[in-house]
Amino acid sequence: MEEAVYDYETRIPAGFYDKVYRRKFGVRYCWHDLKFRTVAALLGSPRRVLDIGCGPGTFIGNYLPGVEALGIDISAAQIEYATRTYGSSAHRFSTGSLAGLCEAGQRFDAVTVVELIEHLTPEAAIRLLSEARALLAPGGVLVVTTPNYRSLWPLIELGVNALSPVDYIEQHINKYRRGLLAAHLSSAGYGDVSVRTALGLAPFAAAFGLGAANALHALETGVNHFGIGNLLLATARP
Repeated sequence: MEEAVYDYETRIPAGFYDKVYRRKFGVRYCWHDLKFRTVAALLGSPRRVLDIGCGPGTFIGNYLPGVEALGIDISAAQIEYATRTYGSSAHRFSTGSLAGLCEAGQRFDAVTVVELIEHLTPEAAIRLLSEARALLAPGGVLVVTTPNYRSLWPLIELGVNALSPVDYIEQHINKYRRGLLAAHLSSAGYGDVSVRTALGLAPFAAAFGLGAANALHALETGVNHFGIGNLLLATARP
């Protein structure tokens, strides 16, 4: 996997985002839950899934029951946490490289890249997306999410930076909009690319309860978030 500029090994505590998720309430939990549910719904019925930049393993551990899955990340501390918390015979976690997986002949029915490429330079992001393409089995699908900088996301980011012990000032160096994400996927060799938006105001409705958040999410999804959701959501095939 591409090396990032930010020091993710020492500056983000092991399991930080998973511990937020495991509270099972609040806006930040709801953001992760709706995001992961949206991604999982696009995978179809895969036999094998690769999650690139898996962090503490939240997506694999909670949204891929009965699916063989491998999560990789550059942070040994996050991988150790993921293995301890979610590891099983079907769910494995590693600091291995995409090149190593390709050389070993590994192929996956689906590859997910969830809120990762904004942490990389444009050149590194395209390179990673290209390496992911080489790991897809025939008919496989890539699913990518990244913040939408033509939405309310810049304001959300300012709020997170002010209130959270982990901020995004140094982390988010690649600020995507729909056209740029589509261009990067095309540059990485994908021919069947679709980019839309996801996650509007629904996560913030969790302040009034998860029922309110889920109801608003259903309404917003029905109108495709009017194209201005706070995340970009892309699917691509070789």
